[in-house]
Amino acid sequence: WHRWRCWLPPADPSAAPTAREMVCPFCPHRGGRRKLHAHMLAEHGDRLVTRVEAGRTMMEVNCPVCPEGIRKDVNPRGRDPEFVDTFADEIRMVGFDLLLYHWETHVDAAPERLAEA
Repeated sequence: WHRWRCWLPPADPSAAPTAREMVCPFCPHRGGRRKLHAHMLAEHGDRLVTRVEAGRTMMEVNCPVCPEGIRKDVNPRGRDPEFVDTFADEIRMVGFDLLLYHWETHVDAAPERLAEA
C-alpha cells in the first residue's frame, strides 16, 4: 500500500474521520477536501487566472511543485460575455478541485516541500 504524502493521518487514530485531511498546495493549511476548497477560495483565489485567448475564455492554475498546471476552457459556447464575472467563484472551485486531484498524484506534496518551492 503506497501512502501519498499529501494525505495526513487522523489526529486521533481511534476516531473514525469523516474525510481524509490534505495539505493545501500553496501553504501548510490542512483540512478535508471541502475545507480546502473554502480555504483556497478565501486565501489563494488569485492563483487561478482567467484570460481571453483567440476569442476563448480560459482558466489557468499552476501546480506549485511541478511545471504542470490546469488549463481549461471555461465558457465553451462563448455565448455569455458576463459568464466569468457571474460564475467567478464556481470557476475557481472547479479549477481548484482539478488542482487537488493533480495534487494527490505528488508523492512529495508535503508542507516541507512547499517551503522549498
